[in-house]
Amino acid sequence: MFSKDVVQKVKDLSLEKLKNMNFDVDQYLIEEATGEVQSLIDYKMIHQVCDNFHIDERENKIIFKTGDYLFGDYIVKNLKEAEYIILAIITLGDRIDKRVNDYFSESNYTKGMILDVIAGVFLEILTNNFWEEVRENAQKYGKEVTDIFYPGNKWDIKNQAVICTLVDSSKIGVNINHSFIITPQKTVSFVCGVGENVKRPVKESVCDDCEAKDCIYRNVPGESKYKVTVRFSSNTKVIEASEGENLFHILVRNGIRLNNFCGGSRICGQCKVILNEELDISDDEKYFLTDKEIKNNVRLACFVEIDRDLEVKVLSEEQKAKILTKENNLLSIESHPRIKTSTVDIRRPTLNDQGDYVKRIRIKEAVSGEIEIPLGLLSNLPEVLEENDYKVNITIRKNEIISIKKAASKQYNYGIALDIGTTTIAAYLYDLDEGKEVDVYSCLNPQRTFGADVITRITYSISNSQGLYQLHSALINKINEIVEEFCVKNSIDKSDIHEIVAVGNPTMIHFLLNVSSKNIAISPYVPTFTSKIEIKAKEIGININKEGYVITLPLISSYVGADTVAAVLANKIDQSQELCLLVDIGTNGEMVLGNKDNLIASSAAAGPAFEGAGITFGLNGAEGAIDHVDFSKRPFYTTIGNKKAKGICGSGIVDIISELLKYGIVDITGRFLSKEEVKNVPVDIAERITLYKDEPAFLIENGIYVTQKDIRQIQLAKSAILAGINIMIKEMGIDVNKIKKVFLAGGFGNYILPASAIAIGLLPKELQGKILQVGNSAGVGAIMALLSDKELERAIHLQSKISYIELSTHEDFQNEFVKGMYF
Repeated sequence: MFSKDVVQKVKDLSLEKLKNMNFDVDQYLIEEATGEVQSLIDYKMIHQVCDNFHIDERENKIIFKTGDYLFGDYIVKNLKEAEYIILAIITLGDRIDKRVNDYFSESNYTKGMILDVIAGVFLEILTNNFWEEVRENAQKYGKEVTDIFYPGNKWDIKNQAVICTLVDSSKIGVNINHSFIITPQKTVSFVCGVGENVKRPVKESVCDDCEAKDCIYRNVPGESKYKVTVRFSSNTKVIEASEGENLFHILVRNGIRLNNFCGGSRICGQCKVILNEELDISDDEKYFLTDKEIKNNVRLACFVEIDRDLEVKVLSEEQKAKILTKENNLLSIESHPRIKTSTVDIRRPTLNDQGDYVKRIRIKEAVSGEIEIPLGLLSNLPEVLEENDYKVNITIRKNEIISIKKAASKQYNYGIALDIGTTTIAAYLYDLDEGKEVDVYSCLNPQRTFGADVITRITYSISNSQGLYQLHSALINKINEIVEEFCVKNSIDKSDIHEIVAVGNPTMIHFLLNVSSKNIAISPYVPTFTSKIEIKAKEIGININKEGYVITLPLISSYVGADTVAAVLANKIDQSQELCLLVDIGTNGEMVLGNKDNLIASSAAAGPAFEGAGITFGLNGAEGAIDHVDFSKRPFYTTIGNKKAKGICGSGIVDIISELLKYGIVDITGRFLSKEEVKNVPVDIAERITLYKDEPAFLIENGIYVTQKDIRQIQLAKSAILAGINIMIKEMGIDVNKIKKVFLAGGFGNYILPASAIAIGLLPKELQGKILQVGNSAGVGAIMALLSDKELERAIHLQSKISYIELSTHEDFQNEFVKGMYF
């Protein structure tokens, strides 16, 4: 099917890409995997040439005779001169997906990754070949062809559904889900325009308009034409940029972290910058900015495309957040360490005793079973023993020697418990010998740059050639910063950190291990793995002891992860006689109901509204965020750090909706009442009922509003959680009053007022008085598994003990969701 030249090009590009991803792969593996991919490819292509369409520049739509339309100013700008529009889908079929997934399920991540990369290169070449054929035919008739435009790249991914409809993608076995992601995975959809006056590619390459300027697939390296001078955090950075590059992606690629929730998808309005000159602005962008901001050249970085030298001042860098780290319920744990360090005298070899060095250690450090020594320690074992006069500190993890060092009066043995949240990261440094906390570190998750929620990040990992690696690298770099901080602050050596236990939702754990998470977002929502993973830290680039380990606790499903397992562990729900409900609300809502006899779990797609994302003036838990509201007090709100109000965080939005309901300003349907409709409301409160951009709103302070749209966002989020709880209660066959304890976990759960949660219908009213705010239970569970091998085994056992309910397919979910929309 493929010529020798094409196959060789695939091998070369794949090898280069894998090297860029820090995969040390030899030529033989590439040869073998390339042959395997060729045998699995089931190439199919379908396209449609459309000449009956019209362009509505005011609405930014390209409308076809069927009534379907492509939308967005980007695509309209690039195709408005086209006489024909070609819509196409190319797929390699699903056999490659299955083989890659098989490798991952067998823990053969290297082989799976190599196959995935090679298949991607084949798909890229096939796409380029199709474009070349189109261009060759068009030029015969004096026409030119635009670049290829992919939904999801500077153009809303929702357009992918339009392409699938117009070409009837089902004919070639290609489907699209509710998140607008297509399967099989090795499939691409795109459009291009043909005409005499269309914008010609600057170079003979379809890569020129792509965001990934450093992508190794790029046929011709982009030429830097413009200079972007960026001022941020009292720093100045000069960046070279090519024409048409998106400012948001330029800033992110150069390590300038913008406050944002959508990963540059133009839906959150957070990535504000000031430009040195006035640029054209679309109506879509105007929606997010005030007239004063527009007058002062404030723009959203995601809407700005480079066409000149620019000076940029970043206004919306990530704020330092108030992050919950203290463990409110860490009980006394009986220590059962996996790792022990001891000082030993090794018997010297003599002519009468010529036993090898390894046997001498094994005899001295007798444990149950055979002791293993990794090659990294074995290679210079004689020199280490001789240099230290045969007296050394030996660290054994289970039955493996992971460190042999010079004997010291104090033996150091540290571990880190790591809670990787979608929004935040909490890390705990522990002395493993004494079982004592040494230090705590917290920060925002650097992956926020790529989107506030897991679906946005998964979409980024799919739609960008190096997206998964970027997300993985951002996390690994941050973890290494944490390790460095711990070591410098506490005067310890990295080599004395022997283990990390990590928890997080399934997507975060997949990103941590650099494992594809794409199927988590695609029906039937199957993760690559769910088991406990135990690997050498160096395999994923974490800088602790060279033979140290990273352990991730097991997952329950695609949306109930190791953090939930850890929270159950911490609150000992699996050992309780009483029925307990665990609720952890973040960008996703995870819930567990049960006791020692029966445990069921579910997950509700609450979205990031409870963390401030998607709210008009939403903020994370940063200084200046309105965190509590009470209309009976003056002032009627408080802010984090008692700073000037800058926005509203999750606990604040729940409080204010509770108060709006209590005072009759919002009715049970979520509708704002007008000033004339409300009664018995203090005058200074009633005066704040107003409009914001032509929609009903309530003015809090300093130009900060809660809008009708915000109310709807919270209604959608809270009804998903409430529906999940009610369905679990039905599945358990119990009355809600049988639940004796409700553990409200996580940062949001810790700061929210339980009364407000009940008032807005986030939790059933029957649970009033039973709610315990238990803090960072996921972090506590990670600590427990770090300090005790018995607790780790308990966590592993929990995976099989907890049954999972998929709410999206449950027959009662829609009815419960609709009922939950009411306050």
